[in-house]
This record gives sequence, C-alpha cells and structure tokens, in this order.
Amino acid sequence: MSFEQVIGQQRVAEQLKRSIQNNRVGHAYIFVGPTGVGKAKMAIEFAKALNCEDGNGNACDHCLHCRKINHHNHPDVIFVKPEKQSITIDQIRQLQHEFHYKAMDSKRKVYIIEQAEKMTTVAANSLLKFIEEPHPFVTILFLVENLHMVLPTIRSRCQVIYFSLLKPTDILELFQQDGYSEQEILLAAYLTNDRNEVKELAISEWFAQMKSLMIQWVKEILSKSPQALLSIQEKILKDDEVKEQLPRFLDLLLVWYRDILNIRLHRHHAVIFKDYLDLLNQYGLNMSENQLLDKIEQILETKRRIASHVHPQLALEQLVILLQEG
Repeated sequence: MSFEQVIGQQRVAEQLKRSIQNNRVGHAYIFVGPTGVGKAKMAIEFAKALNCEDGNGNACDHCLHCRKINHHNHPDVIFVKPEKQSITIDQIRQLQHEFHYKAMDSKRKVYIIEQAEKMTTVAANSLLKFIEEPHPFVTILFLVENLHMVLPTIRSRCQVIYFSLLKPTDILELFQQDGYSEQEILLAAYLTNDRNEVKELAISEWFAQMKSLMIQWVKEILSKSPQALLSIQEKILKDDEVKEQLPRFLDLLLVWYRDILNIRLHRHHAVIFKDYLDLLNQYGLNMSENQLLDKIEQILETKRRIASHVHPQLALEQLVILLQEG
C-alpha cells in the first residue's frame, strides 16, 4: 500500500512524500488526529517509503523492506504501545537502548510510539535528549489524539502533522469491497470517525434496533401524535441500551432532519436514509428550510442540555413540543 492509499489523508501523504524526495526528513514527528483516521497506517507507509529499495519517495510494497514492515517484523522499525494505561519509563529505556545501534540492513530506523500522550512524565522527559540531539538516520513518530497532553518540551521539538477527519464517503470507500450495506456504513460514519466503530455499528443488532426506534419516534413527532411524548418513557428511556446511547440516538434524529433539509435543497445524492425517500419527501413539503434549520438546532441544544445533566425525560419532552410546533 502506498501513501495515496491511506484514505482521506492525501494532504499528509504529499507532505511526507515531498520530505523524502527533497531529503528533508525530520528526526521527530507528532501525528495528531482522533482514533481511526489513519495515523498508524500512515506511520507504516512512511517507514516503508523511507526504507523502500525503489527510493522514489513512496513505497513499492514488493521489496524485502516493504514486505517486512507490512508484517511488523522489520528489525529497524520498532513499535511501542501502552502497557495497560501508560507507556512506562522501562519501555522508553529499552527504546533508548536501541538508539545506539545502527540500522541493520535498512536506510533509516523508525520508532513508532502509539498513543504517545500516555507516556508518563518521567518517560517523556527521558526522550528529550534524543529529540534535542538526534541520531543520524533515525526518525521517531509520536501518534496522539490529544496534542495538549504531550509535554510542551516535546511538542516544540517535533514537526506536528494534523490528520483530517474522514468524510463519510471516505469511510464508505474503505468498506465498499467487503459487502457491507452502503446505507448502514454511511449512517454509522456520520456518527463516528473511528473505522473500527463504524464496522461495529454497521453489523450490530442493537444499532439496527435503535435506528428502528428512532424512525418510529420521528414518525410520531412529524405526524404531531401525542404518542411521541408517551414513547419517551414507554420505549426510549425504558431501553437500557438506548438510554445509555442517548446522544447517539439524537444523532440519528439529526441525520433524519438533515436528510429532509437536503431534499428541500435538491441534494438527493447526500440523503442517508434512502430507504425512506418517499416519507422524507412528504415531510419536506410541510417545512421550510428555516424551520428545518431551527429544528436541527433544537436537537443539538437538547444534546447539550443532556450533557449538562438535565433530566433526559424532561429534555426529550421539551424537544418533542418544539419539533411539533410550526
């Protein structure tokens, strides 16, 4: 797999590729982005490109170095992950011990530290000497979700590269060869940017049940039925899974109203609930674009209120009243 095949991160791929081609590879990088956006995959591609026998700034995927790195058994590409909750000083000391050895049969040694924000302060401080006085032909990659959790002394001595959030269509591209439902993947991708979580949602029975419950509830809301208020206590909050996942349940509601808005704007290609096009069209006839935007804001405000510990039943009942107005 080459740089360009890391879905959704073309900008980062070009930046790293140019650094190799221009012989301007840094000694330390911080890859920043949420779980699932491709940081670890990009780190592997970078390590391959740095050591590939083709030497054109990209990975060939066929030479011995590329194959070994792909299988995580290259002696000069070393991975470090947290042991339980943290990366310990002992792990970093073992890494430092490796610094003193030259690359065995490759151009550059690469150290990939995953969840690097979980380094203990002592462990992080022990790496400062390497970062301040780097060894030739050694590159260290820190993969983090939260840059502010990395010591400022390390941050200031590394090249920081931000990874983009994946678009739902990017995530769909990752799964489209695996036989998953396009609608389920797209819907899950609007709820999370984590590819593993998208897959879990797309195949889980509880997520399908939650989606079904949301559609039943929104039909009651849009038909202005009093049952919409009764369903909050009798169905939504009675279901432990839905109650626990209430923000995600409201995210499904957001997607539904967003779909109606997209139909109003003649953006049918952007609709997620494609199985309900007739119903969405019907409801779209009765609401203006401004009304839909107001209702989307009301759902977002309800999410904020629940996050601020307003009682869920009260928040949902007020939401129903607001959504049924107009």
